[in-house]
Amino acid sequence: MRHALSALLVLALAAGPALAHGGQYKGPTDAGGSNTASGGTVAPPTNPGGAAAPGPGAATAGGAATTGASTSGGRGARGGSGRQAATTGAGSTATSKGFEVWEFWWENNKDRFLNLKDRLISNANVSGSAGALTGRGRKQVQGSSRRPSDAMIETEVIPALLDLVKSSDDRDILDSAILALGRTSRENMADQILDAAIPLLAHSELSVQSSTALTLGVLGSPKAIDTLKNILQDNSDGRRLTGGGAAHWLVRAFSALSLGLIGETECVETLKDIVARLPDKDKDIKVCAIVALGMIKDPSAGDVVPFLVEQMGDKRMDPLIASYIPTALGKLGDHQAVAPMVETFKDRDSDNLIVQSCAVGLGQLATVADADVLEALTDYVQEGKDQQARHFSIISLAQIGARDEDAAAHKEVHDDLVDLLGDEIQGKGKQKDHRSWAALAGAIYSRSQTDRQPELIERIKSAYEKESNPSFKSAFAVALGLLNDYNSAEMIFEDFNDSKEIDFRGYASIALGFMNYTDASEALRGLCQNKSTTPTLRLQASTGLGLMSDTQAVGTLIETLKSAKTLGVSSAVAKALGLIGDRDSIAPLKEVATDESLQKLTRAFACVALGIVGEKTDLPWNATISANNNYRAKTPSIEEVLDIL
Repeated sequence: MRHALSALLVLALAAGPALAHGGQYKGPTDAGGSNTASGGTVAPPTNPGGAAAPGPGAATAGGAATTGASTSGGRGARGGSGRQAATTGAGSTATSKGFEVWEFWWENNKDRFLNLKDRLISNANVSGSAGALTGRGRKQVQGSSRRPSDAMIETEVIPALLDLVKSSDDRDILDSAILALGRTSRENMADQILDAAIPLLAHSELSVQSSTALTLGVLGSPKAIDTLKNILQDNSDGRRLTGGGAAHWLVRAFSALSLGLIGETECVETLKDIVARLPDKDKDIKVCAIVALGMIKDPSAGDVVPFLVEQMGDKRMDPLIASYIPTALGKLGDHQAVAPMVETFKDRDSDNLIVQSCAVGLGQLATVADADVLEALTDYVQEGKDQQARHFSIISLAQIGARDEDAAAHKEVHDDLVDLLGDEIQGKGKQKDHRSWAALAGAIYSRSQTDRQPELIERIKSAYEKESNPSFKSAFAVALGLLNDYNSAEMIFEDFNDSKEIDFRGYASIALGFMNYTDASEALRGLCQNKSTTPTLRLQASTGLGLMSDTQAVGTLIETLKSAKTLGVSSAVAKALGLIGDRDSIAPLKEVATDESLQKLTRAFACVALGIVGEKTDLPWNATISANNNYRAKTPSIEEVLDIL
């Protein structure tokens, strides 16, 4: 949804490139390094009108370059906002060092830890009751599931969205409604959704075209494959589908991603052809095809892994493009990619972006039996020159250790890993900025290796109590929350009440939600209700309430959405309602979405919220792209996808 309002938001909030379809907070606006006093100022989430903060950009060493065209919000062949062309590099307010703070990693990877939709079924707290997730806290009172049923989605949500798609001429509403249809519709409704969506591929507004191309993948139906192939290949059928003339690069890029989201083997050859044939100047299309290959359900059927390994060895490829290959290989999960990846990781001539991505990919593929990988990652944590790669290496070591199903047989490896994480948490290593990353890594590791929890909790809690920097203190709080250390809840809540640091209060809200510390629920509801609450703090307080399965804030949030005067508030409230996910929000959201007396942007956000509440998957549709990605390597298309609400 990019239009004239994008320009207003840029002027008002000094934003980066405007984004479509609603957005999601992905890190602090002030991307200061870990040594800044505040640890980074949290910005409002991005939204249908644009972005409140630039996303992490590519590191300078990655060879980032202007794409040569604006994103779908730009005034291109199909119209748009008229803003300047987007670039793949970091925004003007960001430095390459600034994006190395832990907050960016968390915002890109948090979905699998939150998994709020699943909690609506498995936790289902009666509002105000106390509970625990792993037996470390108090018992919970079971209530009925608050997640909307499939029947409710099919009879109440989808018909309302279809009516909006057929009747509206507003681009914001069309963008939001069509993507919400993709999120909520099951395969049995694929024909009906495709009939409504495919004509929009030729819409005069580029944002509607790109939203629709993405919707076909989010829908997940194999029935959309031929359409997406034709658009991606930009053949005569594809040009006819998009209204004549060459298809816009963003629509083609999103078509590639959509083929990956569908994930069928019949998509493989088309995607491989794009990667092998297109020149590097078609950066976004090529990158999206690589990302799509990383989502194929059965990569062995199309020899995807050998193909990507071969491409990773092509020294002529733009490093920014090449950096997407290790993370794609990591998501495919084939161990045969480990040897070439660790070789690339250790190669001193490898670009920093590629080294970073190899660190991420190895964390997905290696096992504790891969001694060379463990040694390489450990050495890099201690001696590596690229700060971001060091941070990713810490997380990857934790992920490798967490997957070990026979830790007793590898006791020495685990002892060394716990010692490393413990020392880094307490700042005993060479790099003091590792503390927050090591705390998160310790939580990730010991969530699975539960016998190691007491030692790591003690280290993290001790570090929390001594810490004054809000960013580090926030990381320690989140880590304790991930480990459901209920014994720390009262301490964190007291600090939440005493602190004036908005960043810390937001992450403390999430930590208290993980701990199911319902003594904090009234305070969190108060933040949701207070009109002066910043958008991101409102969103994080709502996340905490969602983790507690507390739904009392729904009514207040609906009223806040109706009266919202700013894009940041509207976006935060829409996301908050989706995070809480209560089925009772559907009726009032439908009312807002269809009320022609309300602002069109408000109605569009109601569509966004309906899509999130009714999403057919437990995790957001873009979580598979967001998780374990190298967010330092960005192209406009990927950045936009990761910023969608």
